[in-house]
Amino acid sequence: MLQRTALLIANSILPAPHILAACRAQADLVICADGGANRAQERGLAPDFIVGDFDSMSEETRRAFPEAQLILRPSQSATDLEKALAFAVEEKIARAILVGITGLRFDHQLVNLNIVEKFCGQMHLEMHDDFGVGSFIVAASAPATATFAAFPGQQITLLAFRRVTGITTSGLQYPLNDEALEWAVRDGLSNEARGEEFSITVRAGNLFCYRVRRNF
Repeated sequence: MLQRTALLIANSILPAPHILAACRAQADLVICADGGANRAQERGLAPDFIVGDFDSMSEETRRAFPEAQLILRPSQSATDLEKALAFAVEEKIARAILVGITGLRFDHQLVNLNIVEKFCGQMHLEMHDDFGVGSFIVAASAPATATFAAFPGQQITLLAFRRVTGITTSGLQYPLNDEALEWAVRDGLSNEARGEEFSITVRAGNLFCYRVRRNF
């Protein structure tokens, strides 16, 4: 089966042009979450699909993308980001690169991250902003190990949105050895990579790993 990658654009601040261009270069198609289409138009990106209830996309944007497929999801019980991710699952997308989910309203950022965690077991998800890249190590049904390219001194944050157990790291300045992280109990803010890569093993739970870019 074809393993497709989607660039998913939400309706917040997009990363710098060179970061966005690198994300687009990795994607087979572009999905916009409603008002994310406005952000795409501002950056000259043409979406293949626009998903949502269309209360945020401007009429100018709608006219600018006559070839985009509009996927109407009128339910008010889910956000446009959640609708777009659900559509990506339906389309059997294997990997989604998310931009425009951070910045602006803080409550939106928190909800967006919670929504992404909800879908992290159904496809590989990466979140890109100007400062770094975040993804989940998913150990929902079995232990999981992830290895990441790094550079010495790179700041690495490990965060659990609920409870994550059996965390063991290799290649970080402050190692974890079969330990647990839990929301509002313990987090792993600003650890550091010691070399060109590091590895994390998780026994149970979904662990968020954020890697700060070299320029920061």
